[in-house]
Parts: sequence; structure tokens; C-alpha cells
Amino acid sequence: MVRAHFTIRLGNASLPASAAQWVEDVEAARSTARTIVQGLMRQHGGDPRLIEAAMVITGDDGAVLLEMSFFDTLYLPVEPVPDAGPAPRRRAGHARAAAAATAARALRRFSRRDR
Repeated sequence: MVRAHFTIRLGNASLPASAAQWVEDVEAARSTARTIVQGLMRQHGGDPRLIEAAMVITGDDGAVLLEMSFFDTLYLPVEPVPDAGPAPRRRAGHARAAAAATAARALRRFSRRDR
């Protein structure tokens, strides 16, 4: 398990608040970041700056685990996962929703500062 910190970068500035949660590995962090980005685009899709934004995922030590542009996250196809039978129940959806809500609040505060 890795504690991943999800931070949004707009141009040269990073939003002051980041969401952090435990994920199994880098692929789980990528999936969580996709969920956060998709939620932000649903809420704030009219803001043209978002298409040039990036999600930076770092570990507790500050090392960058992954960096994803919002454009790539939204528009690049996802590889299909072979069906391995019924998946075990997880509560990942709740954690992703909480991370998306934290990022959305930070984006709203950041947007208000620019006005």
C-alpha cells in the first residue's frame, strides 16, 4: 500500500490543497486520479484552463509517482481489463469520491482568487 497525494497543477501553480489516500499501487493511483479528473471536469468543465491542467501524484516522501495531464486522462482510451470473475467488494468508490470532493473544493478556492 502506498499513501498517494493528488495535487492539481494549473500552469506553474499548484492548488494549495491536495487529497491523500492509501492505494494499492501506481495503477490504483492512476484509476483514482482518473476519477478525480472526471469529477472535476463534470463540475468545472467550462473552465478552459482545466484541459491544460495536470494531476501530480506523489508519495509521502514527495517523490513523484505519476503525472497525468487532464487531456490525456479524459481522452486517451483505456485498455480493457480481462474478466477474471467476480471482483472482491471494496470501498474504493467512497475514497475516490472523497478525494474528488477535496480537489473540487480546492479548485473552487483557486478559481475565486483569479477573479
